[in-house]
Amino acid sequence: MGRQVESDELYQAQTENRHLKETIGALRGELEQAQILHQTDIQKALSTAHDEIQQLKSAVAALRNELEKMQISHEENTQKLMATANDEIIQLKSTIASLRNELEHMQIIHEDKIQKMEQNARNEVNQLQEIIRALRVRLEAREKDQ
Repeated sequence: MGRQVESDELYQAQTENRHLKETIGALRGELEQAQILHQTDIQKALSTAHDEIQQLKSAVAALRNELEKMQISHEENTQKLMATANDEIIQLKSTIASLRNELEHMQIIHEDKIQKMEQNARNEVNQLQEIIRALRVRLEAREKDQ
């Protein structure tokens, strides 16, 4: 019976050993499967992160281009406004100069008219004074004759 017990124990040990080997093999397979899934998840996460990074880079580039276009447009509008303002200033200065010249011309004409009127008035006063003298002389001559 000793051999039988040893044989049974050997059989049980071999069975348990086989069972443990199968368990180890199964666990190894599950571990490999888990590692493969883990690697796949990492690859997917990296791929997703890479795609998102590329999308963000594209968005940044597009926004940068839009900002640059807006800055160029703003600068062009500013230049146009400055040019328009400068043109208007030049036109206003020209108008001012023209009006100043016209005013000066009108002042000269007005001063000439005033001088002529003053001269005419002096001439008329002188003529009237001459007439008054002549009439006095005649009046005095008549009074002497009477």
